[in-house]
Amino acid sequence: MKSIDSRLKRSVANSQGGHDREKIYYGFLANYRSVHTRSAYQRDLKEFLAFLRDNFSAQNEFTCSHSHVVAFKEYLCQKGQGSVSGFSQSTINRKLSCLGAFYSYLFEHGYVEDIPTKRIRRFKIKKEVKTSDLSNDQVTSLFDCIDISHGPGLMHRAVLRVLFSTGMRHSEVVSLKFKNFCYENKFSVIKYIAKGGVSIVTPLSSNVLSELGEYFDWCQKNGYSMALSDYIFRPTKNPKNGNLNKKLKPSSLNYIIKKYAKLSGVKGSISVHSARATVIGNLLESGVSIDKVADFVGHKDISMTRSYNKRVTKLAESAAFLVNYSE
Repeated sequence: MKSIDSRLKRSVANSQGGHDREKIYYGFLANYRSVHTRSAYQRDLKEFLAFLRDNFSAQNEFTCSHSHVVAFKEYLCQKGQGSVSGFSQSTINRKLSCLGAFYSYLFEHGYVEDIPTKRIRRFKIKKEVKTSDLSNDQVTSLFDCIDISHGPGLMHRAVLRVLFSTGMRHSEVVSLKFKNFCYENKFSVIKYIAKGGVSIVTPLSSNVLSELGEYFDWCQKNGYSMALSDYIFRPTKNPKNGNLNKKLKPSSLNYIIKKYAKLSGVKGSISVHSARATVIGNLLESGVSIDKVADFVGHKDISMTRSYNKRVTKLAESAAFLVNYSE
């Protein structure tokens, strides 16, 4: 990120005060690795600056108080009522989180004497994963539909095996490079940085290693570079310019899983995230503790892991049968 967004820069230039605003905003936004997070936070800060300018012209981001942030929250809530394009509670929470992080940054660097976002109450939102997961039989059927007699089929199988074995997010899978594969304590593992900067080391089963090996053999025979800095999963064709030495697009992963879900007759809202939900559900159903599952998939909050489990709870294992007042 070379500079802050031009629209945010104009908002910063129009605000008051003697601070080097562009440097401050760059320093705050550069802390976030995700392009999506930086883009969302830029929009949120721009909206907050515009709100102050339109409603409290004598204030700016360095002089506003707790009451001004409360007024901004009320403005967001009113904007979200009765409007198709209004803000959801989760969006309002994100905007408040952005301001909270921004003012913590300003406070830590001595630009403000207090944090006006303290004690700003946010909405309590029940965590719910809408993505459909797959049953064990559906996963088996999906893999049975893959034609591995050619390169694309080998790549598709390898991608899906990694997704359904590790629970990785699509952005993490497409970003895998050969340097992410290594040996640790005599195990073949994938080392990668997950969402939120969480470092994860995932051992690979014999099935995953075997199918990745067949895909790697095909890549080598067909002249693909396999240097440590090269991406693992790359296009097998590119009608536009023929360049195959680039990572797959996340949309390509969705195409792959939807293709074989359709071929195998799997119904419902199927996406790459379905593989992650399936892995979590499978592990929990198999009796793996929720703490271990959360660590495995990189969840900081166990309640998020629990929300993924959509498989039917086994009534025979209900805690109701453990309630006993007799000696």
